[in-house]
Amino acid sequence: MSTDEHLDPIPDSFILQPPVFHPVIPYGTTIFGGLYAGKMVVLQGVVPLHARRFQVDFQCGCCVHPLPDIAFRLSPRFYTVKPHAICNTLQGGLWQKEVRWPGLALQRGASFLILFLFENEEVKVSVNGQHFLHYRYRLPLSRVDTLDISGDILVKAVGFLNSNPFEEGSREYPVGYGPSCCTAPGW
Repeated sequence: MSTDEHLDPIPDSFILQPPVFHPVIPYGTTIFGGLYAGKMVVLQGVVPLHARRFQVDFQCGCCVHPLPDIAFRLSPRFYTVKPHAICNTLQGGLWQKEVRWPGLALQRGASFLILFLFENEEVKVSVNGQHFLHYRYRLPLSRVDTLDISGDILVKAVGFLNSNPFEEGSREYPVGYGPSCCTAPGW
């Protein structure tokens, strides 16, 4: 190829973050392109038999000290009489008012599939194909660029989708080309 020739850049919609299989927990990674409305994160795993709790944090950066802002934390709790999930936001080192979600569909010793669908004003979370919760953003979604998973959880796969491939008319993921760890959400 001569120096006069220029290659057309590959559109961002074709650059996909590969799924991660069996990461060691605690696990943190950069979210390629950050979060934006339409992006999905898929988490597939198992809750250990003696689990007490785990956290899935969508953070604004990845430093250890001081802790980065956490735009959205999902923290299932199994050590209470009625297992539940807590959602919250950490801003400037201070936790805001937590939101509790009863009726947790996760069970100790069981496999699960959690889908996070990021929309303009809130994130929707589906557990095992059923809508579980929605959480209104308290920090701009555009600041989120890191995923951190910790606590009592065995992760089989983490997948990142640039848009919801299950929407009618979606062109980004033709049938048969989505990550293998995904199934259709039950919103």
